[in-house]
Amino acid sequence: MQHVDLLIDWKPCPTYAGFYVARQIDAFTRRGLDVRIVEGRGANIAAEMIAEGKEYWIGSSSAAATAIGRSRDLPIRSLAVYYRRTPTVLYSRARDRIDAPRDLLGKRVGLVRGSTTVDEYNALLLANRIDRSKIKEIEVDLDSTALLDRKVDALLDYEEIAPAELQSQGKRIAVMRLADFGVRIYSLNLIVNEMVWTSSPQRKQTAQLIEEAVLEGYQFVRERPAEAAKIFGQLFPDLSPRYVELSMQIVSRQLAVPIGNQTRIGWEDTLKTLSSLRLLSRAVSAEEVAIYD
Repeated sequence: MQHVDLLIDWKPCPTYAGFYVARQIDAFTRRGLDVRIVEGRGANIAAEMIAEGKEYWIGSSSAAATAIGRSRDLPIRSLAVYYRRTPTVLYSRARDRIDAPRDLLGKRVGLVRGSTTVDEYNALLLANRIDRSKIKEIEVDLDSTALLDRKVDALLDYEEIAPAELQSQGKRIAVMRLADFGVRIYSLNLIVNEMVWTSSPQRKQTAQLIEEAVLEGYQFVRERPAEAAKIFGQLFPDLSPRYVELSMQIVSRQLAVPIGNQTRIGWEDTLKTLSSLRLLSRAVSAEEVAIYD
């Protein structure tokens, strides 16, 4: 068995269920791999750590972090894209009726410093020609406290994380999907250190096996979300079963079809959005960012 440390870019949650399910259904071991999944501290940090190639050379990130990293000449490339549409939503109390970007005018929006969701929020305003000065932006922590305490009218997060958790608790939460309002950007993807990919045939083969196994894990999530929720819930019993069940259903719906597929057009749309926000250090091509089958 070949041991591999695989870095996910955030804490364990149903977003990454495909990685954990792959391990539990022996998708890795059947390919001769002993995979340890390591919790990360954000997509940008994960991209940088994989680029260094010291502790980790393969793992997950966000498409934005991958593209931004490439524009800074980090040696990383995308192997697979699991979320073809960004899962980021702007969530609010249902009674406040924030259903479209124009409803944000005059409202208080909570933003987490350094989060990629802030960049996507800016893309939403740009795509819909919303005057940012007419929205009151408030820096908040990475939880829902500010919304529950009525300090803000809306927050940003992946739909399957905080919004699903609140809904599982019976709270009436409305979500506005950024992807439905012009934010055309890839999200969760599998990245590899480019130097490892090009210089080590053995690790290149290992990376391909990991890609296959994770695909198998996410196929399980898509086709059998209830069973995937049970598997994930057993691994993380501190999470509410109702939350895991609801969140897994959302993840199942969000997965790209075919799972893991990435296209030049999809990456070009992503790069165009990031370029319009001036987030890229230089112009980047779709060929530089991704490895295509």
